[in-house]
Amino acid sequence: MTIVVGITGGIGSGKTTLSKYLKKLKYKIHDSDNEVSLIYKKQTNKLKKALIGAGLKKSIKKNYIDKKIIANKIFENEESKTKIEKFIHKEIKKKRSDFIKINKAKKEKVIFIDIPLLFENKLDHLFNKIICIVSTKKNRKKRIRKYKKISKKTLDNIIKSQITDKERRLRSDYLITNNETKKTFIKRTKSVIKDILK
Repeated sequence: MTIVVGITGGIGSGKTTLSKYLKKLKYKIHDSDNEVSLIYKKQTNKLKKALIGAGLKKSIKKNYIDKKIIANKIFENEESKTKIEKFIHKEIKKKRSDFIKINKAKKEKVIFIDIPLLFENKLDHLFNKIICIVSTKKNRKKRIRKYKKISKKTLDNIIKSQITDKERRLRSDYLITNNETKKTFIKRTKSVIKDILK
């Protein structure tokens, strides 16, 4: 039986670091954030139609989709947020479902799915095990400012829209704290993977 493991945590908690480490170890991993980026990069007519329908026409540029405009708008306008998320979630759901089906057919021992809004979107039923990464708000904001061009207001809105670490802890099978060095974080990750596979 293939063990399907969900990875979740708030923005800036360290999900990307964990995903990169798992890929390095040759584990099969579906990265939801990466899939969303690919959807925007492809700029399909279907996507453009969804953006226009969500009142996000200004985000459609000549050679790219301006995700900054989308981020700022959807955290100010609930209707735009609901419409574009409905489209994105439908696309991601299909890709995730295919990923699980293909790897189960290959009889992979364990597969990982990185979903930032795992609990918010009530997707816990998809997994045999759930790993939650937690980090202080201060550390999370510091990481985000380092690798993402995002306004303080947008960042605060994103954090507000996500459930608390306290709730994530209660609903997860494993907890990895990420407030120290990367080496410590990886050490804790190894311990969790070992336990899942035993």
